[in-house]
Amino acid sequence: MKDRTFLICLIGIDGSGKTTIAKLLVNSLRLNGYKCNYVYGRFRPKLSKPIVDLGKRLFLSNKNIYDSDKYSYSKSEVAKKHSNFLLIYQYIILLDYSLQLLFGIYLPRMLGNSIVCDRYVYDTVINDIPKTSNSPYVLKNLLNRFFKVAPSPDLTFFIDISEDIAYSRKDDTPSIEYLIERRKIYIWLAEEYNLAIIDGTKDINTIRAEIERRIYEWTKQ
Repeated sequence: MKDRTFLICLIGIDGSGKTTIAKLLVNSLRLNGYKCNYVYGRFRPKLSKPIVDLGKRLFLSNKNIYDSDKYSYSKSEVAKKHSNFLLIYQYIILLDYSLQLLFGIYLPRMLGNSIVCDRYVYDTVINDIPKTSNSPYVLKNLLNRFFKVAPSPDLTFFIDISEDIAYSRKDDTPSIEYLIERRKIYIWLAEEYNLAIIDGTKDINTIRAEIERRIYEWTKQ
């Protein structure tokens, strides 16, 4: 069964331990005879970097992160105001992301490698794509659009952890309110798409072993 390749994704809020778990998992899978690659699966701008930088200044500047009496527009209101540019911006990101997926996932899979993704399309849509809102309708439309070019994962694990713990682990998180907002979206996502929810407060090797066990069960199906 080790010849059967798979695409595994670990998602969750910043500070949930995704990177550490993913790298431990890859090392363990390799020791057990699997050809397996670690891939950072969240969008990283390459060809689109100038456009992305422009979009960040327009849609994702600090003053637009949260609603405030101090500012006239929230980031969603800015997105609505510039809806035509927003759509073009989203498609440019999608095009650039497709190249990242080609070299990071499609080609290695063709060569017989399994992939463990540290973050993936879900994280990209939640964190990197300016949107008119975080409503289920908007999120589903964006996910459907991105999964037209991205391969669907065989298994996706949402590493869930409280916002307080996550915030204490990272010194570059905008605020705890940011994590609260994001965690609510991830919980909705896990329930809506029937993703596996893993308790991120457990010992890191316990989490790795639990995910690995579920992978082995999947390969035997």
